[in-house]
Parts: sequence; C-alpha cells; structure tokens
Amino acid sequence: MGNPHPPRPIRIATYNVRHGAPPARGVDRRGLVHTLRSLDVDLLALQEVDVRVRRSRYLNLGRTTSRATGLHVEFARATSIGRFGQYGIALATRTPPHALQRVALPSFGMEARVAILARVRLGDMLATVAATHLHNRREPALAQLDVVIEALLERPGPHLLLGDLNLGPDPVMQRLEAAGFTTVDSPPTFPTQRPTRRIDWIAGRGVDLRAPLVPPVWSSDHLPLIVTVAPAAAVGA
Repeated sequence: MGNPHPPRPIRIATYNVRHGAPPARGVDRRGLVHTLRSLDVDLLALQEVDVRVRRSRYLNLGRTTSRATGLHVEFARATSIGRFGQYGIALATRTPPHALQRVALPSFGMEARVAILARVRLGDMLATVAATHLHNRREPALAQLDVVIEALLERPGPHLLLGDLNLGPDPVMQRLEAAGFTTVDSPPTFPTQRPTRRIDWIAGRGVDLRAPLVPPVWSSDHLPLIVTVAPAAAVGA
C-alpha cells in the first residue's frame, strides 16, 4: 500500500525584492510581508536586500523575512550604503545552513556583487546551494556566473543555484548545461507588469526540478520564481 500521507513537496524560490518597493512606489513593508508568507517555500534566495538603509525606512529586510516566513535567514553584504546601511543578498532556509561562505565576485570596477554558498537540508536531501545576484551588464555577469558555478562545484552535490542572474536563456543555459545543470522552462519574471524577460533562475545538478510557478505579486519590480525539488533518484518514483 502507498503512503497515505505522502511527504510535502519541497518548494524553493528566488526573488529580487527591490528593497521591498513596488514599481514607482516607496517601500511597502506590509505588502512585502504578505508576499513572502504567500510563497510558502522551504528555501528562498533574495536579492536587493537592505539592512538599515534610509530608502527602506531603516528596516532590516533579512529580519523582516525571517519573521514573515519562519525561515532562518543569512545575509551577505555586497556593499555599504550611508553610515550604517548595508545592501546585499540573503538565503532563507527551513533549518540553519552549514558550511556558510560569502564569495566576493569580480566587480571589474563596478558595483560589488556576492554569492552565498551553504550546505542545506531540504527534507531528506542534503544539498549545496549557491544564491547570487549578478551584474546587469552581460560580460561582467557571465564572468561572475563562471565564478559561482566553479565555487559551487567544488563542494559536494547535489547542487542548486538560485538568483537574479541578469542574463537571458541563451548565455545562461549554455554555461549551466556545460556544467551538468538542468533548469525548468519557467515564465518570464521581469518586469512585474507584463513581464517579458527571463532573468531570475533556479538550476539544479543531481536533482529533479518541477512545476515552475511565477505568482503575480506586486511587491517588487521582479516576480518570484518557485519550483519543487526532489533528489534525482526520485524521478519517476
């Protein structure tokens, strides 16, 4: 007999939150909290995260995420803003991650970018995760992506890569497939209204990614990308 209570699917997501500000509006903390709760995920990569920055009313958006979702949040600073403010990315997980590493990416004299690497438990699976936000110019972003992939593959698998890569399907999939990653055919995520660009990505190596979802929320200039993930051995089970 089958299990009458099959395990809940593991859901993971990436979301560029634009410091909690919808297009042409200021920070909407209440709206962001509602959106984050509605994602209902076990792992979440966030980009454009402010901590104690004036434009986002000095909120700690990592702490806001933790309180909204119940997830454990690790913040990685990319740069400082003002006297006390920080700006960067975050990784939110159901259980505390292990082997955390902040990786400074090549900046080429432009805005600093970083990646977070961590070992994360997702249900019965222990995976190595990289979360990042790459530059909005093609050549720097491609060089940064190569660094992230190399750093990720130096760690044990299975592997997950999530983030705003600021790159479309052709250059991203060429590099990911060469490194043994697969992706799902997801809808575009940018801009929020009538999205046309697929620049937010979730890729896996040694895992099965299914059921991509881009919910129509209005808390940023990006839409979140959600997928379910399972060990590769579970394919067809």
